[in-house]
Amino acid sequence: MQPRSQSTAILGGAVSGLAVAHRLSRLDRFDDITVFERQDYNDRRVNCGEAINEAPLIPLDHTPGNGFVNDVEGFELRIFSGMDRSPDEAPLSIARFPCAAGYICERDVVERRWAESLGGCGVQFETGTAVSREAYRAIVSEYDYVVDATGEPALTLKANNAVDNYTGRMIALNATVEGDFSTYRRWPRIFFEGYLGYSWSFPKSDRHANVGIGWAGEQRPEHYVTALQEAARRNGFTVPDRSDINIYTIPRGPSLAPQYVSSPADRVFLVGDAAGIANRYQGEGICQGVRSAYLLGDLIETNQEAAYPERLYELMKPEYRLASIMRSAWVEHEDPELIAVIADAIDGLSIEAITRSPSRVLGRLMRHPAVAFRLFADPGVLRHVLRAYTDRWEYESGAGNRSTDKQGECLEA
Repeated sequence: MQPRSQSTAILGGAVSGLAVAHRLSRLDRFDDITVFERQDYNDRRVNCGEAINEAPLIPLDHTPGNGFVNDVEGFELRIFSGMDRSPDEAPLSIARFPCAAGYICERDVVERRWAESLGGCGVQFETGTAVSREAYRAIVSEYDYVVDATGEPALTLKANNAVDNYTGRMIALNATVEGDFSTYRRWPRIFFEGYLGYSWSFPKSDRHANVGIGWAGEQRPEHYVTALQEAARRNGFTVPDRSDINIYTIPRGPSLAPQYVSSPADRVFLVGDAAGIANRYQGEGICQGVRSAYLLGDLIETNQEAAYPERLYELMKPEYRLASIMRSAWVEHEDPELIAVIADAIDGLSIEAITRSPSRVLGRLMRHPAVAFRLFADPGVLRHVLRAYTDRWEYESGAGNRSTDKQGECLEA
């Protein structure tokens, strides 16, 4: 007997939501896939996340017309002694990390073109109106599946009064500027300057670039816009005009405990930023969001969606372990010179490896015993490593401190 037709509501039409729509549109049993997006795709959207490290995850031709404007060879990390320095000071280290399928994109164009493609395949779009809490509850009652891809804090958490379950967030600013970027167009630059975070200059062409700055720790500047403009002067990229700067947050939570990424009884599932799965160290979230969406779609296809929380946890574990260890290198040492020798040791590894392969990064460090000893001799770093490899890094803060009974209530409608 053929399974009955089913319906899916996708809340949020950025890359994670579009990835869910793409994956489920390939399943015959879904005759109603509706994406609810608060903005119109022709509106000016917050253009954060313009570096896509795994472009094949996006099922569009990788052309400028689809928003893929600069095919890069990799990313160059420049480490400096600090912010209080001359713009002429040489970097402590310059390391390059190749990227086999990386692009600097016009993300709003990518999303618009992807939505147009999906619309041609029968996916419905409701744009220009935010979904209220009351509308959310009606959608949960009406649709067979609800996928929350709204960002942070997720609409599901708002509707269930669970927004305090976030473990933290990162602050970032960006802007598109004009200048001469021809000398490093194929190797976009990331600048580490002694705080837990970094600034960047990602060329879109010889004459345009996306530039920005972000903070992953609690020590943040008094004036965010001024901090970006000063970083531009120090690092030699165009100073953005105040009116062109976007300020946004990148989630570091909620916990990946099952209660915070799905509500199986209601068939509600969280993906991407809504599930809080941006990289814990450098804030990357596009690939993570798309991967989580495809994972959920694969499980729905085989009627195994109840396994989504566990499978998402396993998917993210290597990345979270590595991010925890890399954060500890700065948090415990606060030594740019140490970060510089670590960068020299891992120079040449791929972006994929330095993001998701702890064994390859640690293997490189072990080839340099003096560097490894300097890093791991610190008890604080060893504690981070122990936590990372006993899975305690995820549940010890924020929502993870709550009792199981209290956690179980959070996503119940």
